[in-house]
Amino acid sequence: MMFGIAAGIALKLMETGRVGPRVASLIGHAIVAAIIAAILYGAYCWSWDRGRDHERAKWEAAAEILEDADAIADAEALDVAHETKGTIDAQNAAAHDAARDSDDPLAAGIGELRRQGSRKSD
Repeated sequence: MMFGIAAGIALKLMETGRVGPRVASLIGHAIVAAIIAAILYGAYCWSWDRGRDHERAKWEAAAEILEDADAIADAEALDVAHETKGTIDAQNAAAHDAARDSDDPLAAGIGELRRQGSRKSD
């Protein structure tokens, strides 16, 4: 079919007398080559896009794994933060109680915090 269209165009050009048979043949071959090039380019673009879909699927799978790991890390960090807050609140309450029951509240509160810090480092 392509060759028939190209041959028809070449024949029309030759009939008008504007070009000779050799130039008409070259024009016909050029038309066929352009059509083939367009088809090859379309096939290349189609296959490139199909390959990109495969790559996109791999990236989405990796992103899902990272999101799951991120959620697990967030949950663990939240647990540690709650434990740390509880410990700090207990230490502050003990220091407040020691300061309230003392004649020198500042020294008693700081002393209690130092005692708790030294126990923690052991």
